Amino acid sequence: MTKKPLKKLASVFALITLASCSNSTETVSESTQTIASPAVELPVVVVTYSVIGDVVAQLVGDKAVVNVLIPDGQDPHEFQPSAKDIETLSNAAIVVSNGLDFEEGLEDVLENVVESGNKVFMVGEHITVLKTKEDDHEDDHDGEEESEEEHDHGGVDPHLWLSPGTMLEMLPALTSALSDALGIDLANSSAALTTNLKELDKEIQQTISGLQDCNLVSGHDEMGYFAARYGCQIIGAIIPSFTTTSEATAGELAELKSLIKQYKVAAIFTGLGTNPDIADQLAKELGIKAVTLSTHYLDGANNYQEFILRMVNQIAEALN
Repeated sequence: MTKKPLKKLASVFALITLASCSNSTETVSESTQTIASPAVELPVVVVTYSVIGDVVAQLVGDKAVVNVLIPDGQDPHEFQPSAKDIETLSNAAIVVSNGLDFEEGLEDVLENVVESGNKVFMVGEHITVLKTKEDDHEDDHDGEEESEEEHDHGGVDPHLWLSPGTMLEMLPALTSALSDALGIDLANSSAALTTNLKELDKEIQQTISGLQDCNLVSGHDEMGYFAARYGCQIIGAIIPSFTTTSEATAGELAELKSLIKQYKVAAIFTGLGTNPDIADQLAKELGIKAVTLSTHYLDGANNYQEFILRMVNQIAEALN
């Protein structure tokens, strides 16, 4: 009879011990959660299109998040921002854009971002800008009413990224702007990228210098910086404008056809925003090649360097 109470006491003692251990575990768990450091939220850099976006990403590395606004494959000339896109731009630590009216649908939005006091770096403000012949003679037209296209595009070529030499020109200013906006030192990554772009520039020089002629006909007027850097000659374009939102007249196409014959152009290079049927028809009539280039977005390339080399190799192969 005396053993039963002892068994009950032992059972009660065991329950108390288990409860005590359980409470101790919960306390440690809560203590661990409190002590753990919260995840560090990285600053966000918004870049308007992917080619420049990759250059920015190479600079900032894992020290910031790079968001590209215009989806890869969509024509930047025609992109129109949504309300969410506008919010994204407004909340960025810094916005990086072309700055030469390239992102036509973003001009007013970017202007508002600047007026709001947010930081916007415009690449075109830090390079030697190519201008049209019409722009060089604008003083001759004082008092005359400008056409809508001349007013919108100001006679300047926005396709600056197609020359690594031009990218090298703006790189110090971009590095400085990103460093200031993000509060980080980007000297090492900038030095590494500078070396890579210089090597890329030399490789392109060697490839293009090996061609007998580098006469270029493109979808729209986009190859100016490339041609100026690497000794090519621009013969013409299917759309004789810096923007794909324009159209060519029958007379302009007839003139282009005549120039292609005169300069014995070996290929027509087309791409985003160019009607492929027109390019194919011209090529067929002239007995030359029509080659599609990706010039406005990465299109699967791992980085800017690969993007440029792919384009250069396509050009060299078609003109050989």
